[in-house]
Amino acid sequence: MPQNLAYSFDDEVASKFYYDLDGKHLEIHFTGCWEIATGHYHNGPCHLLIHQWTDARCQEEAVSPRFVRLEERMGIVSLLMYFAWTAEGAEVLINTIDNRYLLLRFTNPSVEVVL
Repeated sequence: MPQNLAYSFDDEVASKFYYDLDGKHLEIHFTGCWEIATGHYHNGPCHLLIHQWTDARCQEEAVSPRFVRLEERMGIVSLLMYFAWTAEGAEVLINTIDNRYLLLRFTNPSVEVVL
C-alpha cells in the first residue's frame, strides 16, 4: 500500500477541476490544504493529482450499489469529502456541483500533492 499523503483535502471546496479520460489524469485544485504532520493549514494553491490508473470506477449510491466506469457518472467536483488508500489503490468521495455524492475508486494510481 502506498504511503499516506502528507496533506489532507477533506471537506475542502474545489477551486478548479480537470479530468482527462484518455490520458488517465484527474486534478482537483484547492486554495489551501492541511499539512497532516504539523496540523498547519497551507494557505495557498495546492492540488491533488491522480493519474496513470489501470482502472477507474465510480458509484453513486443513491442511484445504484454497483460501480460503473468512471466516465459513465463523473461530474464536476465541488467538494472533496475524503481520500483513502485501499488494498487495490485509492478511494475518493466527492460531491459534485449538481449535488451528487460519488465514490471514486482508482486501481493502481499514481497520486501526488502539488503545492
